[in-house]
Amino acid sequence: MRAPLRFTVYYGLRRFLLLAPTWVLAPATPYRRLTPTLLLACKEPFQLEVNDDAPRFARAALIAPKVLRRRVIAVDSDMAIFDLPMHSIPTPEPVRVLDIERFAPLLPALAEAFSGRLPGAEVGRLFDAAVRLIEDVPHEPHHDPRIEQALRLIDELPFDEVTVTGLARRLGLSSSRLRHLFKEVTGHTISHYARWAAVWRACSLWSQGRRLTEIAHEVGFHDLAHLDHAFVEVFGLNPSSVIDPENVTLIRCT
Repeated sequence: MRAPLRFTVYYGLRRFLLLAPTWVLAPATPYRRLTPTLLLACKEPFQLEVNDDAPRFARAALIAPKVLRRRVIAVDSDMAIFDLPMHSIPTPEPVRVLDIERFAPLLPALAEAFSGRLPGAEVGRLFDAAVRLIEDVPHEPHHDPRIEQALRLIDELPFDEVTVTGLARRLGLSSSRLRHLFKEVTGHTISHYARWAAVWRACSLWSQGRRLTEIAHEVGFHDLAHLDHAFVEVFGLNPSSVIDPENVTLIRCT
């Protein structure tokens, strides 16, 4: 990956918004994210390569979870990349190119975000508005109170303490039933979600000025290398490239 000269990241629990005038992501090893991702170019179109498909050029696109992501090249694009909540929106196609005009209502808030002046408390509303503008037909995500409780438990536990047996016992379910329900509701395995949640907990500790090795142990990874690998799975970036104060402005959001 060739890192951009400067970029801004708004981050919080299950939210990650990256903004960069120019963004080039071409990892040596293509990767798959667990979350849907919305890419918006406020200026010049970007080039996107996924799976074994030919390059696409667009100013707005939605990438489904688990799609093999090979390359994003956005030069002078004023690129906004939303990592959306894991099961917030249906994504039946690997990539869906969208009309940038539908996202015009977001542009004033994005202009504030690019300058770092958007209050962190407003970012949640910006994400909600983005999801509404993506959808042609609004939908209600499938909720199961037992899985909602499982998600809360996983969010609180260190990664190395999350077990299917332990969760099933606390929820009053068999392990096999919990595995089935969890996959049905979230589209992911418990292990995948737990790694994802641990990375988000690590993000929440950045602003406290702690060493990455210490953070890795606290959120349940064996060592920093395991956190690095999981972080790349979530964001396609190495954490050290994101927390470099010379290149990145980090803004905590709620």
